[in-house]
Amino acid sequence: MSTRKIQFANGEYYHVFNRGVDKRNIFMSREQQVFFFNRLRLLNTDDSRKYIANQRCRYKGRDIATDGDRLVSIVAYNLLPNHFHLLLRQLQDDGISKYMHRLSTSYTMHFNQEEERSGALFQGRFKATHLRGDMALPILSAYVNLNHEHHQIDPNKLLVKSSFDEYCREQLGESICGVNEMDKILDEVGGLSAYKAFAKQCSMAFALNKNTELTSKDFEF
Repeated sequence: MSTRKIQFANGEYYHVFNRGVDKRNIFMSREQQVFFFNRLRLLNTDDSRKYIANQRCRYKGRDIATDGDRLVSIVAYNLLPNHFHLLLRQLQDDGISKYMHRLSTSYTMHFNQEEERSGALFQGRFKATHLRGDMALPILSAYVNLNHEHHQIDPNKLLVKSSFDEYCREQLGESICGVNEMDKILDEVGGLSAYKAFAKQCSMAFALNKNTELTSKDFEF
């Protein structure tokens, strides 16, 4: 396996994303999407005992409360039918790599059992870009939060779960984004109302070219 060019550093922000192999759907039901979402929270720990316990319970409908320190801070997410986007800040050495390995392994095993299939689910290892520049954080959060609009996916017709509802304080059920991280972004653009308008404007700009995939160069100010 080739060495990843990007080096993850503690305290830095990264856009992390991956898609289904051959662009296949990775979520076939709302229950599968909820399972992935729950794993975003439960596997974010440096307590290996809790991680192993959650792995063993993955098919039993039971979760083990997560103890220990977090590996990453979740800033934004968007789970779409055939791919996902995460905006993460690394909190511990090698935190993002450990976290993403756990997440992809756990979910692939769960998905394969449910769908009676075998083999890889994701298109290789996850992709990541390093975020640079103060104003880049609100822009990238908008890109992730409204990525379904960028791809012209209607949440009322297809499976979509976005942290935009958490930013708007309209999330029903579990919330996983760091409150301090969200407040930092909202403050940078002038509050919640300003962020809603800002995110919509960014989404419209991204939608002008729906094939655009942002890279680290797009966030160097």
